[in-house]
Amino acid sequence: MRYSMHPGVLTVALMSTTVLAAVPHQSIQPPPVDSIRVDRVEPGYKPALKVMYRARQLDAYSLGIQAYVYGWPAVENYRVCSRMLDPDFRHHAALNSFRHEPTPADDQYRLFVTPNGDLLYSEACLDLSQEPVILHVPDTQGMRYWTAQVTDGYTETVANISKRSVGNGPGDYALVGPGWKGTLPKGVTAVPVDTNSGFILVRTFFEDQDDLAQRTRVVQQQFSLKPLSVFVGKKDWKAPELPADDPRRKVPVEQQELSTSLEFFRVLNQAMAAAGPRPGEEALWAQLRRIGIGPGLEFDPEKLDTATREALQRAITDGWQLVQDRSATARTKLVNGWGVPQLGQPVGAFGYDYLQRAGVGHRGIYSNTADEYAAMAGIADTDGQPLNGNNHYVLHFDKGAFPAVQAYWGLTIYRLPERLFYPNPTGRWTVNSVDKSLKYNDDGSLDVYIQRQAPQGQEANWLPSPDGPFQLILRAYRATDPGIFNGDWAPPAIRRVN
Repeated sequence: MRYSMHPGVLTVALMSTTVLAAVPHQSIQPPPVDSIRVDRVEPGYKPALKVMYRARQLDAYSLGIQAYVYGWPAVENYRVCSRMLDPDFRHHAALNSFRHEPTPADDQYRLFVTPNGDLLYSEACLDLSQEPVILHVPDTQGMRYWTAQVTDGYTETVANISKRSVGNGPGDYALVGPGWKGTLPKGVTAVPVDTNSGFILVRTFFEDQDDLAQRTRVVQQQFSLKPLSVFVGKKDWKAPELPADDPRRKVPVEQQELSTSLEFFRVLNQAMAAAGPRPGEEALWAQLRRIGIGPGLEFDPEKLDTATREALQRAITDGWQLVQDRSATARTKLVNGWGVPQLGQPVGAFGYDYLQRAGVGHRGIYSNTADEYAAMAGIADTDGQPLNGNNHYVLHFDKGAFPAVQAYWGLTIYRLPERLFYPNPTGRWTVNSVDKSLKYNDDGSLDVYIQRQAPQGQEANWLPSPDGPFQLILRAYRATDPGIFNGDWAPPAIRRVN
């Protein structure tokens, strides 16, 4: 061996002519998923058993929190679809078929929270496990705004087939699940969906009541879904109803009930089995099997060891709190009492940011991506106090200070904590930029009056508030000001006037 020195460098040269034998190539295979160690531990008095019990509880709790946050949007989507599949439910639709809502959302709308009040919804639950489903989009007749938002089984937006993306003309779009390998008919555009289950939410905007009756509702009714085989065969088809004993119809009705019990994990297994894994999540799924979470597994709390059952019950409690807290802080930049968008806080398309996905899903499941609209939540007045229907407020827009949009902007009010509409004397929960009944001031500014009692002489600009806490959401559809997306633009402050 010879050493040579250079400034700051030690060089070692091997002088031996010995040739080292090559190490034979070995293929090292990881153990199968079902061989990952799973401890079953019951309480005991021996020191070693106490350590094992504590370790198992911490391990199961950690995995339980991950499973809860990861799975909350999938479970909520599964709950929504379970309700829709019930023939007795107001918003009923069979699998792979639309429920065309005949009227805008009102105080009886209970399918999901923070609905819009100035457009018509059409909702559908998707099953793409057997074949693609063809979405037919009609001629939308120059409608100001429309979109068919397609999500996967975890509420990740995979496409917006919209005026922005395809224009106003008719078209056919194949929603293709991950396992299908066939050929589509000519003229049909493929829309890949990375899970076998999913959801479509069509939003069709109306200018006024005449437009609603004469154009929007007519266009809305022409959006349709058909399995590929029916589309190709040009056959009449009616989506079959699921039998009453189908597992997809055996889900707790209320979000609170489902989100706060161990039943959550049973439904999560069903939702994961229906959807399948998204690319890159195989390792997470393997870990969750250690606590009985995964497709094909029966989650039965009575069959769990005591350490795991107690840990998962605690994970349910803390996971629910975590999701609600993230819901309240999904927007961390507060300007003028409004939570405004920021880069790095995604909405609609989340990737692997599971906590953001769960928090946004709780405050508004099926929230859409920024290329369609941006939403800002009004939660506090000029004194920093939460909004409450016992007070009177004015929201004043100076001339030229309205959100810059290509389509329109709308201001909507929701009662808390439900995040839903409520009975009020006008049946009005939204005002928007195309509302012809609004009265602007002589200088072009606008005042919106938010209070329980009608403001004398200002009824045209009245947004009736509920008893108790509420929030506002301002949505800017097809926003054109980049500041709207990064928090540099914010709505004006909400001023309390009593």
